[in-house]
Amino acid sequence: MLNDFDINNPPSNFCSVPWLQIHTEPDGEVQPCCYFSKWHELGNWKNNTIKEIYHGEKWNSLRKQFLNNEQPMGCSQCFKEEKFGIDSTRTRFNKMYQQTFDKHRRPHNKFIDIVAHTNSDGSVNDQLKLSTVDLIFNNLCNYKCRSCSPGYSTNWSQDAIKIAQLKGQHPPVFSVLLDNSKIDHLTEDLSDLVALIDDYSEVHFTGGEPMMQAEHYTFLSMLIAAGKTDVRIRYNTNLSVHELNGIDVFDLLKQFSDVFIIGSIDAIGAQGEYIRSGFVWETALNWLDKAMEKLPRANFGISLVYSMLNSFAAVDVHSFLLSQPKYSNFGFYLNILHGPSWLKPTLLPLDVKTEVVAKIKLHIDHIQTLIQSDTIKSSLGHWIDTLKYLESSDESGQLSTFFKETKLLDQIRNEDFKTTFPELYEKLKHYDI
Repeated sequence: MLNDFDINNPPSNFCSVPWLQIHTEPDGEVQPCCYFSKWHELGNWKNNTIKEIYHGEKWNSLRKQFLNNEQPMGCSQCFKEEKFGIDSTRTRFNKMYQQTFDKHRRPHNKFIDIVAHTNSDGSVNDQLKLSTVDLIFNNLCNYKCRSCSPGYSTNWSQDAIKIAQLKGQHPPVFSVLLDNSKIDHLTEDLSDLVALIDDYSEVHFTGGEPMMQAEHYTFLSMLIAAGKTDVRIRYNTNLSVHELNGIDVFDLLKQFSDVFIIGSIDAIGAQGEYIRSGFVWETALNWLDKAMEKLPRANFGISLVYSMLNSFAAVDVHSFLLSQPKYSNFGFYLNILHGPSWLKPTLLPLDVKTEVVAKIKLHIDHIQTLIQSDTIKSSLGHWIDTLKYLESSDESGQLSTFFKETKLLDQIRNEDFKTTFPELYEKLKHYDI
C-alpha cells in the first residue's frame, strides 16, 4: 500500500494508465496504451502471458517512474502534446479514472484502488481491477487508410510492397498478417482478463477491423458466460462489417447494458473514400442506421484522424452530424495525426493554415450556440486542442515530400489528389515541384 500518495494531488507527471489499462498490439506487444512508444518494449504476448508482462520488472519500473514524478521515455508523446497546451491521453485518462461510473452511475475514484493495491517498488497485486482492456488480436482489415500502415491493415500490404519496389527498397517487415490468435496461452490469458474486469471496467476492441477478428467474438461470449454484461463495450470500427462465421455481433451486444460504438469517418463522400481506401460513404451510414435499430440502448460516436488532407473537410463531417437529428447526439472525436510525417496538418503553409483556423473558429462559434451537453462540450475540447496543435509549429518545408508520397500512392491506387481535393490543391499547387 502506498502511504504517501495523495489521490487528490498526485505527482504532476503521474499517469494512472500503467495501473489501470492493458493494450495489445497486432504484433504481440503488450503496452499500457496505444500512445506508448514501441521503441520501449515492455513484453510480447507471444513470449509471455499478459499477467507475466503486467506484473513484470519493466512494467513495475514504469509505474515506479510515475510514482517518482518522472517522465518515462516511452510516454514522450503525451508530454509533447502537453507542451502545446493539448489535453493529452495521460491527462484525459487521469481525469476519467478519478471519477469513473458503473451502469447505475455510481462514481468511484480508481486512484483509491491504486493506493490500496500498489507496493513501493511499483508492483501491484491481483486485487487491482483494470479500468480498460484494449484488445487488438490481429491486423486483419479490409481498408487501407492513408493514415495507416501494414502494421494495422493486411489490405495495405500489397501497396506497401509496390511502394518499396518503386523506391528500390526492401518490403516493410509488417507487410504480412500479424496474428495473436495462435498463442498457446491465449484462452488462459483471456480468462485472466475476464477475472480482472468489474462493473467499472471497459473493454475496447479495435484493429485492424475488430469485426473481422474471430477472437473478439470469443471474448464477448466469455464475458457473457461469466455474467459480466455490465462492463462497457467500446469499439473503433470502420463501419463495413458486423458478422463473421454466421455470428452477428449485434446479437451478442444486445446482452450488454453499456455499448459505445465509434465509427471512423475522415471526410464526406469521395474525399472520405480517398483518405480511407475501401470506405464507402453510403455503406457507413447504412451500417450506423442498422446498428441504431438493432441496439437502441447503445451510444454512438464518430472518430476522425485529423491530417493535412481533411484539414478543411473535418469541419464538414461534424457539421453534417449536427444537422441530422438521428446523428446529432453522436460523440465527435478528433485524433491528431502524428505519422506518417508528410500528412501532418502542421505541414500547411501559414496562409492556408490561417484559412483552416478561421473555418474551425467559425465552427466553434456555432457549437457554442448549441445546448451544452457533455457530448458537445467534449467535441468543443477536441476542436480547441486541434487549433493549438495547428499553431504549434510550421513544418511546411516538408510539403514537397507530401506531394512525392501522395503521387506515388495515387499511381498505385489509380487515384488523384488534385481532382478529389481541388480546393486544397489550388492552395498548395506551387509546392508541387
